[in-house]
Amino acid sequence: MNIRKLIALVTVLALVAVSCGDSTTDTTEAPATTAAPATTAAPDTTAAPDDGEMMDEMMSGVGFDAETGTIKLGVLAATTGPIAGIGQSLLAGHQAYFGAVNAQGGIAGQYPVELVIRDNAYNPETNVVVYNEIKDEVLAFSSTIGTPTTATIYEAAASEDLLVGAGSLASIWALTDNVVLSLAANTYFSQFANGPYWAMEIADPPVITDDSVVGIVYQADDYGDDCKNGYDFAQENLGFNAAYEATYAATDTDYSAQVGGAQAAGVDVLFLCTLPTALATMAGTALALQYSPALFGSSPSYINALLPALGGEAGAEAGAAAFNTFPYYQLGSSPAWESDAPGMQAMRAVTEAGGVPTEALTTFYYFGYTQAQTMEQILLAAIENGDITRKGVVAAVDMVQDVDLGLGTGPAGYGPTPKDRITVNNDLVSIATAGNQFGLEPVSDFFEAPYMADWDPAG
Repeated sequence: MNIRKLIALVTVLALVAVSCGDSTTDTTEAPATTAAPATTAAPDTTAAPDDGEMMDEMMSGVGFDAETGTIKLGVLAATTGPIAGIGQSLLAGHQAYFGAVNAQGGIAGQYPVELVIRDNAYNPETNVVVYNEIKDEVLAFSSTIGTPTTATIYEAAASEDLLVGAGSLASIWALTDNVVLSLAANTYFSQFANGPYWAMEIADPPVITDDSVVGIVYQADDYGDDCKNGYDFAQENLGFNAAYEATYAATDTDYSAQVGGAQAAGVDVLFLCTLPTALATMAGTALALQYSPALFGSSPSYINALLPALGGEAGAEAGAAAFNTFPYYQLGSSPAWESDAPGMQAMRAVTEAGGVPTEALTTFYYFGYTQAQTMEQILLAAIENGDITRKGVVAAVDMVQDVDLGLGTGPAGYGPTPKDRITVNNDLVSIATAGNQFGLEPVSDFFEAPYMADWDPAG
């Protein structure tokens, strides 16, 4: 097969893979009855306040129905568009967790959650439109997918005292007062700061040595910049030979210049801050050029649907083998679906009880699920404080301390400074496999580069 045909095939397959599956969600309005069966156990982190009459004493406002106790939360999802596969999976995780909570009476056993959902199609302009459609009826936004999309609305949300759960792991959100990072996922900065440390100091044999030529290709926006800043921080501390860098636009479909440039520069370890279609196409381009550097990808770069896409008629096993010819190393804090961590066992139980389809179970499902857990913790703090107004929810963020969701990432919480609002800095490294649900097999324990203790997102 010639180069152009292979690249075209990989691109088409990747586009199909990341947009496969029908969204079963009415993205106009989330039904209030979206819930796991009544037999689903409520997560251990849900605790009712001591005062059973708390609802009568609660300060409340927009997004809270005092008669029913229902809390309305906005969700700006991406169920269509270039990352539809990611968006549908993330939304499924979000709904599954809140469904389990509702099956047990709601937040703190008393306050059911209604999700008001709109599709932003991962488009910044569309995101503004759909945000404005629902902002006046919700207490907070429990998820807004995407870094460039969230950037279009967070200031407007702040002006209306709306808390935003970022469906993004950019460390810039730690600099805001009204956008919160997940309690169970590390930032793009930390992924690309930790990755080189693992490659040099933990991997056996080392992936980066004194003779290595290291490079980075990243999306030209806030998402990519966060990866690049973490990579630069690692280079400053480790001194590896950073010899090549290139960017691409989110709308690009041809990456031959970036991959070819890395090959021409002699790069043998290449960090990629991409989305799945770009990763698949870059991998296909490299294979066509008979170029096989070790690849490291940020957490949004990979989705398990890429394995059958890259494997083609030979199947997912062939796709995993193709990734591992480089090899490919995935960064991020999501454990394997099959992990025996207590939080993952609970996630599997909720998922099974809720009848979630297998194709929705990706690392992005994990992210959407733990985003919902994060918002629950904040709402519990607001309820305990007796103030479930918009301002009360924003103020409750700093009350969330030392929460361990049982996923292996350890205790996390928030605080008044940007450094305090970085919830997780530890990382996992995984390789592609067709044998696990997420398509990933961890090859490291959780770790954190020692210099991360000195990092302050405020500079």
